[in-house]
Amino acid sequence: MEASHAADALAKASAALVGEIDIAGFLAALLASSADVLRVDAGGILVEDAGRLDLLAASSHSAVELELHQAQLDEGPCVQAHESGVAVNAHGAEIAARWPRFGPHMQESGFHAVHASPLRWHGMSLGAMGLFRRTDISLTPDEEVVAQAFADLATVLIVRVDDVDLDAVKRRIQEVLHTRVVIEQAKGVLAEIYGVDMAEAYRLLLTRAGEDHDRLMATAHAVIDEAQRNRLT
Repeated sequence: MEASHAADALAKASAALVGEIDIAGFLAALLASSADVLRVDAGGILVEDAGRLDLLAASSHSAVELELHQAQLDEGPCVQAHESGVAVNAHGAEIAARWPRFGPHMQESGFHAVHASPLRWHGMSLGAMGLFRRTDISLTPDEEVVAQAFADLATVLIVRVDDVDLDAVKRRIQEVLHTRVVIEQAKGVLAEIYGVDMAEAYRLLLTRAGEDHDRLMATAHAVIDEAQRNRLT
């Protein structure tokens, strides 16, 4: 990891926060940047909603499966990072030893190292960001610091500076979770139309948003609306 590369990625992500924010697009870009800078192969974010963890964002369909599996089992690196409020780093044989239900699934999916950073806010944790590698190589101490910086940026987006109480934060999390539902619906539509898997459907959605110079959420709504109109004609 080059320090200048990491600094540039974090600066660009921070700059995006001062304008009108596309939540889904920002989180997708944030995960893509973290994957590029930290040389990880998948990443996702879980947040707590009504006492349970739920998927907020993911870099790929494989990341979706890894994060949802943790939420369903209530076990794994992101669950541990969220509950403890401290980062979790594991690789190789220790993955199955630490998480006997989630660990084997993760390794069978082809991932052999993981780092999870808590989403810290006012002395508590709102969730966690997980970064997964297919190689059996843990993040270095410097990379762990950068991973936490990316997680902190995600937290700033979720909370926003004008949300100062816990109820407001909970409402904000529910709003952001809704964006993920819409994106999953749009992925399903594209998968059906083009006969591709969900991973390719997500790539198509990102490409369309980029070509149209539009927000990811707006593009997702447009895909769904277009499909509904076609069904009615």
